[in-house]
Amino acid sequence: MDQAQFVAELGKLRSSSMFLTLKGYRNNFSEIADYQIVFHISYRSALEKSISMLESLPLISNLEKQARDELLASFGKSLSKAEELPIEEREDGYTHFLNEEGKFIKGVKLHDATNTLHIYGLINWKRVLMPGIYKSVNSSELTIAKNKLRYLTQVGRFRQFKITSNQVDCISVQNLSLLPPDHE
Repeated sequence: MDQAQFVAELGKLRSSSMFLTLKGYRNNFSEIADYQIVFHISYRSALEKSISMLESLPLISNLEKQARDELLASFGKSLSKAEELPIEEREDGYTHFLNEEGKFIKGVKLHDATNTLHIYGLINWKRVLMPGIYKSVNSSELTIAKNKLRYLTQVGRFRQFKITSNQVDCISVQNLSLLPPDHE
């Protein structure tokens, strides 16, 4: 299956959010995992829900409050950008696709420089089949606090996946099983 056929199959799916499963996904750190993501989801909606959730958190320490304020500022900036121009309409180094009705297919894009197809969405669950090799990171206390808060939000669960035959074994969505396209 080539990229055009793969995207055409995704374009035939209903436009509302749904679960999509990536089996045997290999990341850049040699980890192999199965993922279920919410596909066709609005990043703008995830930003709105993330902002609302962070605003309602009862925080005690000054560090947590600073981390929340910085995240709220960042999410607010991203939301303003999304309101001005939806992610699918941005000229950001990616090509976005239209279905047969001329509507954008949320959750799939092509990286222009590498010609690699990407799928993105909200992680519902992840099952690690083979752990990867990650280098240790020495983050500041503020960064650690921001990461803890970010991972509580929908935005913190958004991920992007490269879709090539070398990186994913199979993709399942709505009783449809797709093999990844060969990298062209």
